[in-house]
Amino acid sequence: MQISLDQLLQVLMARLDSLEMSLEDLKFRTDVALRILRKNNLLDEDKVKEAVKEEFVLLNQLSDEKEEIDEEKIESITKGIINWVDNDVDYFKRQYADFQEKLRQFLEEEDKSNISVASPELLKQLESLKGENPKKNKNNFIIP
Repeated sequence: MQISLDQLLQVLMARLDSLEMSLEDLKFRTDVALRILRKNNLLDEDKVKEAVKEEFVLLNQLSDEKEEIDEEKIESITKGIINWVDNDVDYFKRQYADFQEKLRQFLEEEDKSNISVASPELLKQLESLKGENPKKNKNNFIIP
């Protein structure tokens, strides 16, 4: 049995779409359940913070690389979860704007630090210029 590359890609894309739909369904159900817990005062910031700490400890125990559990990181994750459950759209808009600003700054810095490398052809031309006029360019300055 032979399968063409196109058929294989179609099967993989269909599977990926199915996984994406399942993930969105699971996310939706989890969000609804968390909001019900929050409205019934069964979910508060202290409980979320404790659960985040426990999750970090568990991940450190399972991982080969030990990551330090930073209190600031735990606070940030806890705040993000609580704001997500509370549907705090303004918070997420601010977070997104901060992310865009950091990304813009990063891209600007990347553009500034761009180093151009001479092509092999240009280096050959420079070598040939050096060979033609050895007395004119005895200090090895590049002459255009």
